[in-house]
Amino acid sequence: MVKFGTYTLPLVLNKQEIFLKLYVRRDVPGGSLSKTKVCGTIGSEFSLSGLIEEGESTVAEQIAALKALADGTARSLDFQNGSDPITCLMVNPTFRESGKPNQALWEALFIQSA
Repeated sequence: MVKFGTYTLPLVLNKQEIFLKLYVRRDVPGGSLSKTKVCGTIGSEFSLSGLIEEGESTVAEQIAALKALADGTARSLDFQNGSDPITCLMVNPTFRESGKPNQALWEALFIQSA
């Protein structure tokens, strides 16, 4: 079970974490490669995907609820696995049919925020 703010996300099937870094690159005169230095980080992005199934609410209601969470408000993303919650923004939720009635697949990007 994964929570975003107070909302429990529908069944999460996949989670991918991407840790973003800032690089400074300087050309080396006469060289074929540039000198690269890590100068900081800008946090993580989490790509989550899962399955929406009809239950206490319809698939359409759950899709509307997920779309409403992508409102530019930072909320805590809690994987409820003993790790600390991470403050994130939800962006670009997408939905598609699963091929079965009363189900839909969803995917969203969560960007770590201050």
